[in-house]
Amino acid sequence: MTQLAQTPLGTDRFSTTVLASVLHGFDAFIRGRGGNPHDVFGQAGLSVPNQCAPSDMVFLDSYCQALDYAAHTTRTTHFGLWFGHQFAPSRLGLLGYLALSAPTLGDALNNLASFFSVHQDNSHVSTHIRRGVCVLEYSVEAPNLSNHRHDSELSLAVFCNLIKAAMGPTWAPTEVHFRHEAAEQDRQDHGQAFGCPVHFNRAANALYFPAALLSTPMPNADSILFCTAKSSLLNIQAEKTARTPTRNILETARQVIIHLLPQGYPSITAVAEELGCPPWTLQRRLADQNASHRQLVEETRQQQAVHYLQSGRFSVAQTAFMLGYAESSSFTRAFTRWHGRAPSSLLPGGAQD
Repeated sequence: MTQLAQTPLGTDRFSTTVLASVLHGFDAFIRGRGGNPHDVFGQAGLSVPNQCAPSDMVFLDSYCQALDYAAHTTRTTHFGLWFGHQFAPSRLGLLGYLALSAPTLGDALNNLASFFSVHQDNSHVSTHIRRGVCVLEYSVEAPNLSNHRHDSELSLAVFCNLIKAAMGPTWAPTEVHFRHEAAEQDRQDHGQAFGCPVHFNRAANALYFPAALLSTPMPNADSILFCTAKSSLLNIQAEKTARTPTRNILETARQVIIHLLPQGYPSITAVAEELGCPPWTLQRRLADQNASHRQLVEETRQQQAVHYLQSGRFSVAQTAFMLGYAESSSFTRAFTRWHGRAPSSLLPGGAQD
């Protein structure tokens, strides 16, 4: 057994991943709302969707940050809610096809719950019945997740669309609950999206609807597709379990570095604390990958500098700040050393700062 397997990362926001299929249509939706997808993905440290295979994994925290950035840049306060409202369940990939091809709505939701952890780490979907009412709950077991609001609203909207696949487009749940708080003015949008009363600051993120609906046949039930999707998910589940102890420490640490850079140069102690391990353990794991902390910070700064400058939304001074430099002159010297030219040359039109 490798050293990495003996001391796995803790359950935190940077060890929680989701299948890249969630990015499908994300760029188009941002663009449709007047935003710049490359800017949003660059700020969150994500690859653009057309560079990801649906089976690739992305960090859930990065995805949540992208949703937050998208909300800000498009001035869409409830970006996650409306993105989920138009998100077809089939775009979840195998998990979506499994649910849509199930015999009944109850089978669809049970399988969604059983295999959701394959789609998204450290996350839980469950259904239970209380006095004739079915409660579909969603939670993420990553307490340090930076901003879970957009993800929660998006997820419940997608689950609602899955039920609508059986009940018809005008169907609405009895009520919807969210764990996060909301201002009074938020309620109108949520009521419009779900078509029912929406309550905030509750014990769980949940959809409520009559349990009798669970016996409703799924209109696209397909036993062959259902068995094929389930078999494929079981294989992915086995592969994912096998490789979890050897999660790519370089990518995980790089995401933490991106998150910490605006606060200044991220020390190995600060990065290790975010990852839930001692500094010497992180140092050893990086060495196992022929890397060092200083090298990883340098490479991350180089990559993010290009992202920020080419987006056209950040000046040299702003980019220097986001990369942890106290002065833009220090960043300019570093950038010139990396690329042999001034950072202003990457600004649209070669504009000067």
